[in-house]
Amino acid sequence: MEEGVRKNDKGSWVAPLPLKPSWPRLPNNRQQAVSRLNSLTRQFKKRPQLQKDFNSFMQRMFDNNKPEIAPPLKDEEERWYLPMFGVYHPKKPDKIRVVFDSSAQHHGVSLNNFLLTGPDLNNSLIGVLVRFRREAVAFMADIEQMFFCFLVAVEHRNFLRLRT
Repeated sequence: MEEGVRKNDKGSWVAPLPLKPSWPRLPNNRQQAVSRLNSLTRQFKKRPQLQKDFNSFMQRMFDNNKPEIAPPLKDEEERWYLPMFGVYHPKKPDKIRVVFDSSAQHHGVSLNNFLLTGPDLNNSLIGVLVRFRREAVAFMADIEQMFFCFLVAVEHRNFLRLRT
């Protein structure tokens, strides 16, 4: 990762996926992604607000040029489709979070099985509270959609396909 992360000519950060040093070829999970998309479509019919919120979230992503249209694949190219679904926070029932499910298993494997795990960088609540009391002023920030501010290296983009 240290050698792979860089800024492109437009000033965007580009990073490779943190793939394990050796991994077997991922199975083509397109059929699973289609099945999950069909399930999501059935949920939309039962819950129109879910569809409205989901579409709004995805439209914001497209308006910000976050996803790109994936080029057609050759038969031999390795690929992985990310199933997706929407969840609501119990305290924010009008705000949806769309989950791109890299832990979805297909033939006993998921994309997460092939990715390295990093250290736990979450701060403990006690540490955060102590630091807040240390100074007179404290700052916080919302990192919503930070994940979408990074570009994935071209050689790994076929592992993050969406089926629409």
